[in-house]
Amino acid sequence: MKPAIKRFLLHFLLIIGILVVIVLFTQSWLKQFTRHGQSLTVPDFSGMTVEQAQRAALAHALKIEVLDSLYIPNKTRGAVFRQIPQAGEKVKKNRRILVTINSILPRKVNAPSLVGFTLRQAKAELISQNFQLGSLDYQRDFATNTVLEQKYRGTQLPPGTPIDAHSVIDLVLGFAPENNVAYVPSVVGLNFEIAKDLITDHSLNVGTVRFDATIHTSSDSLAAIVVRQDPLESTTIREMGSRVNLFLSLPTPL
Repeated sequence: MKPAIKRFLLHFLLIIGILVVIVLFTQSWLKQFTRHGQSLTVPDFSGMTVEQAQRAALAHALKIEVLDSLYIPNKTRGAVFRQIPQAGEKVKKNRRILVTINSILPRKVNAPSLVGFTLRQAKAELISQNFQLGSLDYQRDFATNTVLEQKYRGTQLPPGTPIDAHSVIDLVLGFAPENNVAYVPSVVGLNFEIAKDLITDHSLNVGTVRFDATIHTSSDSLAAIVVRQDPLESTTIREMGSRVNLFLSLPTPL
């Protein structure tokens, strides 16, 4: 073999060898840099305070960042109730977990003006302004099921008064003696919120609410349905504002 050809082959093989080394080094570096094949399972931070979530995230080589805060009644104030990525997802080390927390202080809103509204109109107005309908108290008046007064925590509530969002507002309504008849609807098989809405639509109040032994958590109570009611459906009650007692249980699996 001529010396020139021999040198060319040696140089060519040397270049090929160098390229192979570079490729292998690059692959190794990229694998280490991106932690290829290494992932972490995102824990569930719901119900934790921000401080608790940060400590838990640090233990899992993750980072917590508060994305937003909203006020939701019946949830622990200052606690995480939503997260991205969700619990159970696979992520890389040092990934940021965006959380939404329940505000410690609810925002203030002005009380509506419901006097003169029918019960149905008042309910719609409360829902549209993120309030909750409380108890229905009936007094003699010629205008049946018309709001005579609105109350908050037992006292009269003037329209425009700043109160917490999602507050419960009680109503005083009129009834004419000749119209003081309410019919109990059937709510068996419905969840509590739907049952309550149907009961108040019939000018009645929810009375005692009892959960059976199948209910252990708040999630269970949300999934529970009415299995018995007292009085029974289609029973005529001579006084509007009377109470319907409810008994709830988790639905039986099919």
